[in-house]
Amino acid sequence: MKKLILLILLGILILPIKAQHFDQYFMDQTLKLEYYHIGKKGEEKIEIHTFFKGGEWNGTRNQLLEPTRYGDMLIEVFDSISNTLIYSRSYSCLFGEYVATEKADTLEGKFEEVVLIPFPKNTIIYRFTSFNRKQIPTIIYSGSFNPKETQTLSYTKEYKVKKLHKGGDPKNCLDILFIPDGYSENDKQQMAYDMKKFASYIMECSPFSEHLDQININGIEAYSYESGITDPNANVYKNTVLNCSYNSLDLDRYLMCLNVFKMHNIAEDAPYDIIIIICNSPKYGGGGIYNFYCTVNNKGEYSDYVIVHELGHLLAGLGDEYYTSDVSVRDYYPEGIEPIEPNLTTLVAFEKKWKQQMDPETPIPTLDTKQYNKVLGVYQGGGYVAEGVYRPWQNCTMKEKLYNNFCPVCTKTILETIQYYSK
Repeated sequence: MKKLILLILLGILILPIKAQHFDQYFMDQTLKLEYYHIGKKGEEKIEIHTFFKGGEWNGTRNQLLEPTRYGDMLIEVFDSISNTLIYSRSYSCLFGEYVATEKADTLEGKFEEVVLIPFPKNTIIYRFTSFNRKQIPTIIYSGSFNPKETQTLSYTKEYKVKKLHKGGDPKNCLDILFIPDGYSENDKQQMAYDMKKFASYIMECSPFSEHLDQININGIEAYSYESGITDPNANVYKNTVLNCSYNSLDLDRYLMCLNVFKMHNIAEDAPYDIIIIICNSPKYGGGGIYNFYCTVNNKGEYSDYVIVHELGHLLAGLGDEYYTSDVSVRDYYPEGIEPIEPNLTTLVAFEKKWKQQMDPETPIPTLDTKQYNKVLGVYQGGGYVAEGVYRPWQNCTMKEKLYNNFCPVCTKTILETIQYYSK
């Protein structure tokens, strides 16, 4: 009822575009909205920081309304005159994980976030909807933007861009951008080597390898004052361009970036749909959040696995299928609720997941035995818990430290996302 009342007050009727005409509503530029996401368990709000007018719009032009929501946040944009929904995009964020930690029971957190919107020709109404772990939506902010009156800032280009792979026009490709952190001027050769290495890890991993004509990979040459990455548990603190740090959300291996405003400022120098931060550190770590960003450490025997695993989170909204490693979040998949992630199920609404892809003779649940090795099924254990959450494959890249081993469900979702950007 509160949601309906708010919609009436805003004068918004959700009328999706039948024929989504980019040129009718948008200019060939990008509007970047910087804001703070603030709150604790059961409480959240948004504070707008700055509007930036960026370069060309490189995102999809033919699917302005996202076909599937995999994120915990949803940005919707309405034409102020017709009340037509003209753009939507879902994403997740570090705040969404923070509120599932013990610390968030009492302590308020404040996180930087950025959303990208095609730059509107006329006044728009935009709104943010947050979905909790029970998938209950709450509108947490609504505002307007008038391109003729609202103050916007502009970026100054200052970084060189290294082309690592070109598949086609950025407007019709998935554009992946590497940003380095913890590389000083003395690490220039290491940075160049790492960018080529990680680009090859992506390009040689299926299903990316079969669709390289739909993918571009670029790297930003950005140098930090100091070499290395902050590691609080080792009492190591570094002055780096993005201030990435281990022990994010009090989990030692969780390597994340809190300077999201700066990250998008740097990224403006190149076309991008998604950002991967390569961190100059031998310590195992990383992290990936859907349509937000992902990180990977540059050295170690599992770096090939880490980048494609985290890319699974970032690009396709895939969930973690492991359940034996320590995590900081609690009750992340509540009983009786179907996960939003496409590769996890609680069997509450399994018909919406991969049931149609399965052989009808395969039992549900499926025994985790040799008999069903490499068989699409419903295997107990996933989403950080050993019981109650199920995964589609015994040992997918989203579960084990195995490179180039995405299961059929994850592969299908990644391919759909590549097509989303390249249509």
